[in-house]
Amino acid sequence: MRNLLLLQVTLLLACHARAASLEGARVLTPESGQYERAEIALAADPGAANPFDPNSLALDATVTLPSGKELRVPGFWFQDFQRSLKDPAAVAAARVEVLAPVGRPEWRVRFSSGETGVHRVVLALKDSTGIRTSAPLAVKITAGTRRGPVRVSPRNPMYLEDAGGRAFFPLGQNLCMSPDREGTYFYERMLPKLAANGANYVRLWQEYMVQGDLKKEPSPGNGSNAGFPLETVMTGIGRYDLESAWKLDTVSDLCDRHGVKWQLTFEMVVWWNRKMPHRWKRNRYNAENGGPVVEPVDYLTKPECRELAARRHRYSVARWGWSPNLVAWEMWNEVDNLDGFTTEANVAWHQDLCRRLRAVDPFKHLVTSSWRDAPMFALPELDFVQAHQYWPIEIDAAQYTVQDSDHLMRPFGKPFFFGEQGMNERFELDPEGKVFHDALWSSALSGAAGAGMHWHWNTYLEKYDLYKHYQPLAKFLRVANWPASNWKPMKITRPSLPVNLNVYGLAAPDRALVWVHDPLAFRVIKGQPERGPAQSEASLNVAGLEPGNYKIDFISTTTGEIVGTDSQPVKPMRHFGYGIELKLPKFWGDIAVRVIRQGAQWKEE
Repeated sequence: MRNLLLLQVTLLLACHARAASLEGARVLTPESGQYERAEIALAADPGAANPFDPNSLALDATVTLPSGKELRVPGFWFQDFQRSLKDPAAVAAARVEVLAPVGRPEWRVRFSSGETGVHRVVLALKDSTGIRTSAPLAVKITAGTRRGPVRVSPRNPMYLEDAGGRAFFPLGQNLCMSPDREGTYFYERMLPKLAANGANYVRLWQEYMVQGDLKKEPSPGNGSNAGFPLETVMTGIGRYDLESAWKLDTVSDLCDRHGVKWQLTFEMVVWWNRKMPHRWKRNRYNAENGGPVVEPVDYLTKPECRELAARRHRYSVARWGWSPNLVAWEMWNEVDNLDGFTTEANVAWHQDLCRRLRAVDPFKHLVTSSWRDAPMFALPELDFVQAHQYWPIEIDAAQYTVQDSDHLMRPFGKPFFFGEQGMNERFELDPEGKVFHDALWSSALSGAAGAGMHWHWNTYLEKYDLYKHYQPLAKFLRVANWPASNWKPMKITRPSLPVNLNVYGLAAPDRALVWVHDPLAFRVIKGQPERGPAQSEASLNVAGLEPGNYKIDFISTTTGEIVGTDSQPVKPMRHFGYGIELKLPKFWGDIAVRVIRQGAQWKEE
């Protein structure tokens, strides 16, 4: 009887705790547009509890949409800041960003929705005393022009599109970290240049570099490059840098403003690579620093390490998952470079952490990882393949790009593109960016779901102002509508004239996109750049199109403008098979061609 009474009292107390009222919630956006940020604040002191450990203290919101569908959205611990320049007269990379806290830290919930109408939001805060819930809060979502999140196309699973069915083809570069201490002002310089030239994508890192000198303070941005880390040497394990998180808020807003989408990489392998002792030595997970990891590969297998990674993922979903401009979560940067790496450990880690991430992400962002571990790429938990590729300047970038795509990325039946790409060094030999240009065009017409993302953003692209190379490619691809057709690699049925020309491209039954490249136009031999002649009487024969009459546009790859037209039927050619002969106008380096059956149309995106 006594035990029964104790049980009844316990149940009553638990019910009371669950029903307890949660006060202090404020709707920061009473009205918001479709797929724009809706935000709610909650002033609730965590006391001695860790607000970054959802096992002991967690805020969640249940958002009921007008359709009746419910989203469970995690909340996050937030501190607002105001930024300024240490020296207002400084310019470009000489600037130093300074952040000052504004107000007190508090909880936040963010979400977005494609439905219009009143959304009902109930907050639930779990702590050691139980669960307290708020009264229903209202957010009105009005009609807007923003597109929904990016997904794998249901029409053609090798390509991407947004929730409204409009094709999305990533064209951009890595901006993983800001150099030195310029912080968010660096992105304020870079993003407008990309957007103005037709680029639409950047890759960001939730990581940072630190000083190589072990005697110097190891904080992010202390004389080195800083991304947007949560855990750092300074915060320790399980605590997050709220200044860094605020910076990513700011950069996310800048991306939105300029129409640039982005992906976020969670883990950087060099912290787990002992050949870089200034990082491994400072790694807070290293047992020498009191952490749980003796060997770097332990990070993949130890349950406590996986739990800490899952907490960071949850925080990232809570803070940035609302944005439809966030295309993908990248689990690792170059995971197979980790000391002691095994495919078995890597596959098990990705299966576990990807499933946890998907379970907590109500916005269903795409998930990817890198570098070259084939069993990892084959996992159904990864939506698309993202390898990296580097080469010496003496190698033909176009040929290497297409060959690497064929053997490395194409076999998995998923969208793929190079998350990092570029030559190893000697950028001064190519100030005009011909190597960058060739890598862009060849990767875009390799069958990939996006162009290769160049890595050397500061020492090559920015230094030589090479953003102009995006614009003609963006203009050329604007009509492609990739998911609408069944594209196959372009074939040629006779040797090109002259024979040194290489032909890359994709053909659908009634159209083709072709890039003709002269690898002798620019090459480096024994450390010296050589420039070849222009081509004035080149021709080639392309195959893969259905019978019919075709309109042909020849496109300059430096301006994106039409420089010649022709019309040809698909017909048998004596000795050379069945196809269309393309007689190219004079060009140097490369030229692009659009071919479409008479009566069909290209669709502007």
